[in-house]
Amino acid sequence: MTRLLWLDYLAGLRERKTWIAAAMLVYAVLVIPLLLADPPPHVREAIAAWFADADPFAVFMFVWIDLVMNKVATFVPVILASGVVLRERDTGVLAVLAAKPLTLSRYFVVRTVSACAVMLTLYVGAQLLAALWFPGRVAGFRPGTFLAAMSLHAFAVLFATAFAATVSVAVGRRGAGALVALMLLGLMVGLALVGFYQPEWYEMTLVNPLTLGALSMRDLAHLGASTLLPPMLALAGLTAVTIALGSRVVRKVEV
Repeated sequence: MTRLLWLDYLAGLRERKTWIAAAMLVYAVLVIPLLLADPPPHVREAIAAWFADADPFAVFMFVWIDLVMNKVATFVPVILASGVVLRERDTGVLAVLAAKPLTLSRYFVVRTVSACAVMLTLYVGAQLLAALWFPGRVAGFRPGTFLAAMSLHAFAVLFATAFAATVSVAVGRRGAGALVALMLLGLMVGLALVGFYQPEWYEMTLVNPLTLGALSMRDLAHLGASTLLPPMLALAGLTAVTIALGSRVVRKVEV
């Protein structure tokens, strides 16, 4: 099973959709800072009012997480994971796989974990490139704080990938499943930072995994294990539960 996971991961890295996703991330890293590192005064004032922080790095991190990486968490996981198991069924390969000593549930787990690994590879690569590209281009940029904040957000992106795979097999059709996953992830992204500028809703928004991925925004000046580890563990647990749920739902897929 481990070897199958490794081979599927390598195959996933070579797929055209992976290269398209990589191009999207590289474009975001290279271009977005030039466009958004210095937002208009009214935007800066609004963000400063929401977060009580006029630090240009905090403003940039809000732009980077909310306007860029949260959008990545909506689209790229759907691109990578929405065809898990369903593509094999539609091409007639699933019947062959069913004859192997590997249950459909385990196969779903392998394919989903592989998609998560591909997503993580792309995401980590993008953040490392960003940490090299942003200094000197973003006012007050702090590489250590940036990487710490994005390490938390990576767990939210992994959840989104597992979520896209599970929703797709639950729907049972690749196109419809991708659309439903995209809509649900888009809703999560749209509500992710509501609790930051509407404090009375903050506790309610913590049920949103994408909100957990952005909790570093609460205190960029003092990021530490006490801030990062609880949401990381919560997101890791949610991801595992989502994959487990998908492994049960996938049993209804007709071979």
